[in-house]
Amino acid sequence: MKKLLILSCVLALSATGVKSADLPNGYKEVDQVLWVVSDVEGTMSNYKLLGFSQFMDLGTVEIKSLNTDRSSTARLICANLGGAHVNWIQPLEGESIFRTFHEAHGDAAMSLIHRIQDVDELKNEIGRLNELGIETLDKISIKTSEGELAFILMNTEPEGKYILGFTYEDKGQRIQTALCDDNRLKLELNQYAFAIRDPQAVSDYWQEIGLPELEISYPELGDPMYYGEPADHELIQGWQRHGSVAYEWCIPVKPPIVYEDHINKHGEGIHHLAYFVKDMDEVLKDYTSQGFLVSMGGTWGEKGKPGSGRYEYIDLESAGGLTMELLWSYKE
Repeated sequence: MKKLLILSCVLALSATGVKSADLPNGYKEVDQVLWVVSDVEGTMSNYKLLGFSQFMDLGTVEIKSLNTDRSSTARLICANLGGAHVNWIQPLEGESIFRTFHEAHGDAAMSLIHRIQDVDELKNEIGRLNELGIETLDKISIKTSEGELAFILMNTEPEGKYILGFTYEDKGQRIQTALCDDNRLKLELNQYAFAIRDPQAVSDYWQEIGLPELEISYPELGDPMYYGEPADHELIQGWQRHGSVAYEWCIPVKPPIVYEDHINKHGEGIHHLAYFVKDMDEVLKDYTSQGFLVSMGGTWGEKGKPGSGRYEYIDLESAGGLTMELLWSYKE
């Protein structure tokens, strides 16, 4: 993997010594997700069918790039999807980082945003990343009827597979406070997940920045299915647990498998949001009755024993490009 640029030996030593515990506390939470789509209203309509109800349609907004001094417009809908705060952005007129991302990836989640309350702490963190060769892609200001949204986006996608972003102070918190975690089927956010090809390169990259290396596992899956047919797929998992919600890095080994599908269509990057469910059959019955397809599924562990469970993926390609994973664990 191409190494990050280190400006001096001293900086190299200090960078390798950085641990996740030394990073700003904001890294422990994903404050929100920036998610670029071609149809915000259609995306919202599908998530309503999935049982989510916490949305705020902010209409057409102006996006200001502080790096280029350019303005563009977009449709913006904010949502709370069972604990995941997302911003669906549909580029309209003008050039923007969102349009550029959409041209490259199609409908896809672009950035995980962390909130660093103290502006001086944020400046120090951006300075540290700059010293590691990670440039600022753009500084974005979005004026809405509910206050300003502000994002600083870093150039981490080529090697890290998503754009690391920051917000600060109380920007956007009025919107978040108005949207609770409630949803019809009581889904609880469990993971932010990615589809990638080379776990070692990605692990090295984020570890050099200060996040944990990927904990690699080789799951043994039971009864694997792919769109209703038995499948002999295989995968590798990489885990990061530096925050309140785990990051799962999914590496396709043997198709057919949904991670390979995503990479082929959108490129490597954010693949799905995962949710814990209390009654898997109830949720699947609800979703399939409305026409949603189960793209992949299976089990882990010894059925009916502690440590066992079941996973099912819902195909939401036409609802914003991300997949949903449902998880159920056996409890005595």
